Amino acid sequence: MEVRRYESIVVFNPRLNDAQLKDEIKKVESILASNNAKVTGVDQWGKKELAYSFQKQKFGFCVAFNYEAANHEAPNALQSILRITDSVHKFQTHLIREKSRKFRGNPKRLTQPRGEGEDFDFGGESFE
Repeated sequence: MEVRRYESIVVFNPRLNDAQLKDEIKKVESILASNNAKVTGVDQWGKKELAYSFQKQKFGFCVAFNYEAANHEAPNALQSILRITDSVHKFQTHLIREKSRKFRGNPKRLTQPRGEGEDFDFGGESFE
């Protein structure tokens, strides 16, 4: 079975102290380990300002978890537990793909400068 890479970003309550935050991170790592996922990295972004207040909080501790799993059970189990955890404000999980999307537009259109009075083709319709 193919191993897939995931990234889960979790926003924790800003009222947690350092010891409580470390405990929450270890809980997330143990959830992933119990579901046969290999944690490849934990990146603590620190206390960040949120775009909007959530439960009267304008800040949150952001932590990114990178892990590998052979099936989709690990991210699903993690999400189901994070939904009911009080110290978690928000979370989001992404599947990291190996291929990057290539530009699909017309490269000639981007390189040709537009001249003044240039006419546009609107599919044969006239707007005069």
